[in-house]
Amino acid sequence: MAFEDYLNDLCDIYHAQKGDESPGYGLTEQPSFSYPKEPDELSVACHFAVKSESTSISQTAPANIKESRIKLALPTGTDVRLNDKIVDRKNGCEYIAEIPHDIHGHHLFVYVVAKGTQRYL
Repeated sequence: MAFEDYLNDLCDIYHAQKGDESPGYGLTEQPSFSYPKEPDELSVACHFAVKSESTSISQTAPANIKESRIKLALPTGTDVRLNDKIVDRKNGCEYIAEIPHDIHGHHLFVYVVAKGTQRYL
C-alpha cells in the first residue's frame, strides 16, 4: 500500500499573517494573526489521525468547550507552517498548526489544535 492511499481526507491551508495592531495605552504588543479569505493551499490530500484521548470536552453553560490535538499527515513538499489555519473539507472544522515535522523526506506530520465551542440546537 502506497502512502498516498493512506491520505483519505482533504484540507485547505491558510498561512498566518502577522497583524499590525497595537493594544495602545503604552501596553506592549501581543502577537496577533489573521488569515486570508482564500486558502494558500487548496484541497491538499491528508489524513487526520483522531484518537479519543486527544479530545477533551469541558461542560459549561451555555456551550461546551471542546479541545483537540490531532496528528495530521501530509505529503512531502506541502507548504505548512507554524500557526497556519487548517480547515478539514469534510466537516469544516478549523485547526491551528503546531511545528511541522519532515519524516525522512517521505511525508510530513504536524499536530493541529482545535479549541472552540459546540452548541446544541
